[in-house]
Amino acid sequence: MSGRRLDWLAIAGIGWLVTGLFLDGWAHNNRLPDSFWTVWHAIFYSGYAALSAVILGAIALHRPRSASWRASIPDGYGPATIGVIVFGIGGILDMLWHTSFGVEVGNDALLSPSHLTLGLGLFLLVSGPYLADLARREAGTSLGERLPAALAIAATFMLLTFFTMYGGPYSNFLGASGNGTTSDRLFRGLLGMFLFSGFIAGLLLVVLRRTSLPAGAITLILGLDGIAMILMTSRDTPQDAQLSFIAVAIVSGIAGDVLLRWLRPSGARSLQLRMLVTILPMTYFTLYLAVVGVRYGYGWTMPFLTGSVFLCGAVGLLLSFVAMPPAETGLGGPDLREDAQP
Repeated sequence: MSGRRLDWLAIAGIGWLVTGLFLDGWAHNNRLPDSFWTVWHAIFYSGYAALSAVILGAIALHRPRSASWRASIPDGYGPATIGVIVFGIGGILDMLWHTSFGVEVGNDALLSPSHLTLGLGLFLLVSGPYLADLARREAGTSLGERLPAALAIAATFMLLTFFTMYGGPYSNFLGASGNGTTSDRLFRGLLGMFLFSGFIAGLLLVVLRRTSLPAGAITLILGLDGIAMILMTSRDTPQDAQLSFIAVAIVSGIAGDVLLRWLRPSGARSLQLRMLVTILPMTYFTLYLAVVGVRYGYGWTMPFLTGSVFLCGAVGLLLSFVAMPPAETGLGGPDLREDAQP
């Protein structure tokens, strides 16, 4: 079992696992009775068991034809195999932690050592289909052909926003009237915008420096994340507001895909890649703050609103210079791909 068949089986397990994670987050946000032994944890850990069975089963099937156990790991699934172990250790620690100290409340659940260990395991587990796509040097332009890789990237983005929901745009509506206008709330919101922008730009830089993305991939990444995060966190938010902010994520993704098609960014086209990771965060937060203003009214001044959007673009641009240092002769960076020719 290898190739696309393995990728699709892994994606099924990843979907199960991430669904369990967000259901558990939903239960926490809705303050449902909680312990280690809940139906949410059952879905979460059974998803881990299913994904582990796929990965370990593929290794077992390859072992008779391989020189060693290490050689029997399918291409791209080395980190996911480590993730099986790391997550298993985190699960044991989580059970012991809850038994000893009880269930965390609020943001403590995102910062406990056992949950951070589980988070590390999750990031490794969901990487398999993307890294396998990279190992095969896939370059298809059809979303259907590259869907497992795109979904794995989407899962990674969802994990980033999940574990930082205390600072993101979905846990409270940044810039809204009545959402707190003291200095600490203002600048906490601003830093949350920077963090989200850094996730968008950073993930695209990691991916597009080494491979291409098919049309529709950015819409999938931002859209799935927006839907999952809003349904999980918006306990008291009216349905029309939920739909409005989901639309922000989807429309921003569509704009990103238009830029992707127009600019054709890559490691070899660094100027175009810098443009993408600068414009996309600005587009997202322009639409986001427009919805906030229409729906709730602004609690931030116009200089703060406009400047914050500009700085979100600056975050993406600065990250691009970290990922792709400029050549001595100009703003375009060298081709940093592994297969680049001198």
